[in-house]
Formats: sequence, structure tokens, C-alpha cells
Amino acid sequence: MLPLEIEIEGREVDILPEWREKIEEELAKLQKHTYERILHSRVTVIGTSHHRHGGFEVHLVLTVPDQVISVIRQGDYVLPLLVEGFKALDRRLKEYSHIRQGEVKVHEEFSHKGVITKIFPDEDYGFIETPDGLEVYFHANAVKSGNFDKLVPGTMVEFGQEMGEKGPQATWVRVVE
Repeated sequence: MLPLEIEIEGREVDILPEWREKIEEELAKLQKHTYERILHSRVTVIGTSHHRHGGFEVHLVLTVPDQVISVIRQGDYVLPLLVEGFKALDRRLKEYSHIRQGEVKVHEEFSHKGVITKIFPDEDYGFIETPDGLEVYFHANAVKSGNFDKLVPGTMVEFGQEMGEKGPQATWVRVVE
């Protein structure tokens, strides 16, 4: 049982057959061990400017009902990054599943934590970085209690996330007190 849609993409690097096989194997494992329906999956392997000497980024994104779950891993070898990334996705998928089944209470929709890394007050937007390295866009209108003008890089926040036209974006942002 494969997801409705799988995208496997290489940027600045060709996807090797063994990488593709590992991705398909790990996705099959995820599907077998979860009750959640995976609607879409995207795996992007990026050869960084140093990839000829072993620098890669692996971006893993799963879309499940009402949520986008994503993980980014960086390192010298793609196969271990894929394994590590899919293990992290599995943990996040289990977390999400527990929340959907009512085993974990949340105050709002499934929330994430992160740190404000960039803020553009004149243009009313900024970026949050998650613990696993994902950069998430947010607009001033998403900030609860109208505190956008008080945000500075380094501020800890909690936020809801969805996939926007250009990547992950916050649906709401709240400063962690």
C-alpha cells in the first residue's frame, strides 16, 4: 500500500537507485506501522555546495489528514540520513496519531515548537526554525495577541503548521512564556 502520491527529487544531485529503494522501503514501513492515512509524501535529497566531498541535506515531508509532518537531516552520507530521517518521521507520526486519538491533550491543533530566526517588521513576516532544522514562514496576522512587533530572533514560540504554496507556513504563532 503506497501513499497516494510520492515525490522523490534530487537537487544538485541525481537520485541513485539504492536511495530510491531505501525511500520506498522506509515509506512502506511507515505505512505498515501507522493507523494514519498518508496522503502525500515528498523526499528531496539536496547536494549542498560541498556534496562532491560529502555534504547532503535530506528533506522528508508527509501529508496526513489535517497536518504536514516534516524532517530535515544533514550529513555526509545519504542512506544513513534517510534511515535517521524516517525514524524521526515515525516518532512524529506516532505523536500525531496519539493526539488524533485523544490520548494527548493539546490546547489547539497539533502544535510545534521553534525559535524565531528572522523577522522583517517592515514587511510583516518572519521565519521560525524547528528543532529538526525546518524553516517555517509566518505572517504578522498569525501571531496571537497581536505581539508581532515584540518578536525578536531567539524568541521561543509554539505554532500550528500547514503546507503553503512555497513551503511550510505557520497558521498561528504564540510566544512560549
